[in-house]
Amino acid sequence: MEQRDFFDSIAKEWDNIIEVNEEKINTLLSKVDIKDNDNILDVGTGTGVLIPFLKNLNTKGIIKGVDISSGMLDIASQKFKDTKNVSFEALDIENSSLEEKYDKIILYSMFPHLKNKTNTIKILVENNLNKDGKLIIAHSNSREFLNNMHKEKDKSVSEDRLIPIKDQKTLFEQVNLNVLDAYEDDEIYYLVVNKK
Repeated sequence: MEQRDFFDSIAKEWDNIIEVNEEKINTLLSKVDIKDNDNILDVGTGTGVLIPFLKNLNTKGIIKGVDISSGMLDIASQKFKDTKNVSFEALDIENSSLEEKYDKIILYSMFPHLKNKTNTIKILVENNLNKDGKLIIAHSNSREFLNNMHKEKDKSVSEDRLIPIKDQKTLFEQVNLNVLDAYEDDEIYYLVVNKK
């Protein structure tokens, strides 16, 4: 099973099987200073879990959610069909190019699923992040929890891992990315990158 097929297969149950911890999500989003009128790219949006949080912080700006799973996006599109300035697009961020530039790029609960993590982030920062913009990789669970959970899933995601935050920071810095903040504990994991 391909990764896309796996996420399509669980799309209908997704909102019932995930935990949405509002406090953690708001803490993570606070790290990138979202302002009204920001253009935001939600990479790996799934069923649009972050959309209500992003709209709350950014009532007038444009929010675009992209995902490889059309099954997930069908649900997101239905849930937010009456929400202004929100759009969704089926897109493999690693094998497609985006033309638009954004003030904030958010990868929430999806970074381990990238095959070429460092290069994908470098391209997003260089090509799609506005000057003074910020990109965040964010997880509202610990690295250990997520790695153990993926190990138990379908083989299309069983090898998808987070590495220690200091190692990930070093990998980014080796390709000249500017890491503003990197933190992990037994509750959350995040890195914030901006444009040099």
